[in-house]
Amino acid sequence: MKAVITSTLVLLMSGAMVPAVQAQTGSGASDSQLAHSVRVAFARNGVNTSHVFVFARGGAVTLLGWVDAHEQVALAERTAASVEGVQSVDSWLARGR
Repeated sequence: MKAVITSTLVLLMSGAMVPAVQAQTGSGASDSQLAHSVRVAFARNGVNTSHVFVFARGGAVTLLGWVDAHEQVALAERTAASVEGVQSVDSWLARGR
């Protein structure tokens, strides 16, 4: 089961990163700043992000990975949605271990 989850995460991460790498417009800096702002908000709100990747593109934020408890999934989604500039949150978070 872990192999399936790991391979799915790798596939999703590679698909999420390719558009960001290809985007050579001025939005790249603001996208990385938005992703950083989400990670900062996670730290302030007690979201354990040691296994969470945050991708941002044009106000759309994707969360990918796993957290320790189911409550952390909902907290991460609410926290990301509350960050200024975030227009949508696509969560691929799961409760791990």
